[in-house]
Amino acid sequence: MKRKYIFGFLIFILFLFAFDRGLFYVIRAVEKNYYKKKDLKRIFSQRRDFNKQFLDLPKGTYNTLIMGSSRTHRGIHPYYLYKRLKQKAFKIAKGKIRLKFNYYFYREYKKHAGIPKVVIYGLDYFMFKLKSHRFFMAAVAGEEDTTDKYSDGVLLLLNNKERIDSFFDNYLDQLNEENKKGALTKKRFNVIDPFTGYAKKESLDQRKLPPFKKFDYVPYPGEEGVYFTKLLNEWEADSVQVILVFLPDYIGTYESNYQLDIFKNEIVQLTAPYRNVFIYDYNRPDKFSLSNPAYFLDGGYGKTNSHLSRTGARVFHRIFLKDLKKHYRPVATR
Repeated sequence: MKRKYIFGFLIFILFLFAFDRGLFYVIRAVEKNYYKKKDLKRIFSQRRDFNKQFLDLPKGTYNTLIMGSSRTHRGIHPYYLYKRLKQKAFKIAKGKIRLKFNYYFYREYKKHAGIPKVVIYGLDYFMFKLKSHRFFMAAVAGEEDTTDKYSDGVLLLLNNKERIDSFFDNYLDQLNEENKKGALTKKRFNVIDPFTGYAKKESLDQRKLPPFKKFDYVPYPGEEGVYFTKLLNEWEADSVQVILVFLPDYIGTYESNYQLDIFKNEIVQLTAPYRNVFIYDYNRPDKFSLSNPAYFLDGGYGKTNSHLSRTGARVFHRIFLKDLKKHYRPVATR
């Protein structure tokens, strides 16, 4: 009887192993085919993305390009640039895109939209630490530039669950948007994104309980810093005015990212050779009210990331646009 149970268990393990390997290789083949060619449409296929019609917009629609992470997405808004400065801006800012993606995207962007007059780039304390997400990299560079490998292990499906889930989420989003394609083409183009941030829903943790976690700055080049330099070279060659922005952090995050001065000084040194680059630092208590919890969605002591709320973004633009407006005059000097 004992041998029977052992034999049954071994058969189960064999079938489990075969099922895991079989399904894994099917998924890998589907993913490989999906990423085979670059496709900018995939970048804008996610739900609630305003830029779904980007590839159909007339060239020259925008004179400004806004780039960055989720901090930029929630902090810098084309709506305010148009309302107060009458400038049309295109924003590509998401939580999973980083420097390498932005370099490849910019090269594709100017083919479709033209060379912008101004680029606004939101800087992050962790910008040299993180890598661009494979889904977005494949869209702008194709399979040959996406070298992330699957994890090994006894059960490949389990060991690669996060990557597989992410792939299917993005894949289903695109299928859903393709089903709506006919309806979209019948509408007239919307040019100015009305998004101005998220309303605050939860109160921030304002406690400063020692010792709170502090985060070391990962210096240039880190994971993808070389692409920051490539972007600077590209913008210089295109005669683009580059506005680098240190967005405000909630005071707890500001103090947790304790090497901010090193980060800021390094950005100054990296950009010193470029006369078309202008740096604006609003991540300072004397420049913006970092201690006002109404201005932030998240952040706090022991947290390295922080986003402006809708109210905070509105207040931020009152300051930012006063500095920005001079860059739309015929000549700007550093």
